[in-house]
Order: sequence, then C-alpha cells, then structure tokens
Amino acid sequence: MTLSSDEKELISKEIENLEKLSSCELVAVVTKRSDSYKLAAAMVAIFNLFCISVFFIFFSEKAVFQILQIQFLVFIGSYLLLNKFKKVFLKILPKSYKYQISSENANRQFYNLQLDKTKTKHAIMFFVSFDEKYVEIITDNVISKEIPNSHWQLIVDEFIDDVKQNQLFDGYIKAIKACNAILIEKFPIKKDDINELSNEVIELK
Repeated sequence: MTLSSDEKELISKEIENLEKLSSCELVAVVTKRSDSYKLAAAMVAIFNLFCISVFFIFFSEKAVFQILQIQFLVFIGSYLLLNKFKKVFLKILPKSYKYQISSENANRQFYNLQLDKTKTKHAIMFFVSFDEKYVEIITDNVISKEIPNSHWQLIVDEFIDDVKQNQLFDGYIKAIKACNAILIEKFPIKKDDINELSNEVIELK
C-alpha cells in the first residue's frame, strides 16, 4: 500500500501546522518493506535441503547423482518460490525477526536522513514499514530526555492497528495529532526557529 499524492500533501500540512507551534522537526518516513528477505529465503531453502537430505540418507536407495539432482532442485525451487510469493513468506516469518529487521532499517534511516544533525536536537521520525506492519517513533536525545518511551509506545500501538487495517494515511494523521499537545508544551516555537528538515513525506523505494 502506498500513499497518494493528496494524502502525502495532507500529512505534510499536518506536520507544518505542528511546526508552527513547536520547535520540533517531525519527519514522516514510509517504506513498503524493510528488506528483500533473500537471506531469510536462502536459510529456509537450506533447511528444506537439510530435511530432504536426511530423508534420502536414511530412507532411500537412490544413487548419489540422483540425490544431488533432487537436492539442487529442492534448494532452487524453495528459494525461487519463497521470493516469488514474498507476502506469503512474510506471514510465516517470526514477528520478532521482521520487527528486528524493520527497527534496524528505521534507525539507519534516522541517521541517513541526518535527523541527528539538527541544531536543536528536536528531531522526531515516524517510521512505517508497511508489509511488516511495523511502526517506530525515533526521537533525538533532547526529546527522549523530556518525553518517556511509554508515551510514544501508546501512539505506536494505535498506529500499528491502523496499518494492519490498511489505514496508513489515517494512522499517520492520528499519530501526528496525538503528539501535538506534548510537543507544543515541552518544545514551544521560538522566535528564531529555523525549519531545518523538509515536511514532505519520504517514501523509500
């Protein structure tokens, strides 16, 4: 699922409205998927290869060459099928593994987009990896000292529910609105405030 141009514009406007009242720099980042999962597919294919090898060693009288052919076909077939039907494959992968991959991507993007380089250290990123149904809010150190993780987790939990219902746009708008009050209270706008980061939604390829 992707955001339409109109939806991106409305999210950007919501961020702009917040930043008129707060010195925080909020960045919205969305990606369809955080990884190709080719390594995971290869590991599953190797596991299938191991299982079929054990079967032939103990329960088959086929020639070695035939066994090698079957092993090759099992590995290649498993790998290609898992990559072709990626959405199905993602459903059977452990959530903890998918979340770890997505979290690593989120933290990588925080630094790639230089959110850690703002003068005020008031940057905050709302990251969504759609296929994994993963949401993370990452804040720079000044914000993290003032607002506990428990506050963000409540917003994340509701946002994830929206993503699971294919309501990505609604989830973003609700999440931004949910953090408005505390960001404006803790980090009000200053007279010399400079908008250092773009308000445009960043959609990763």
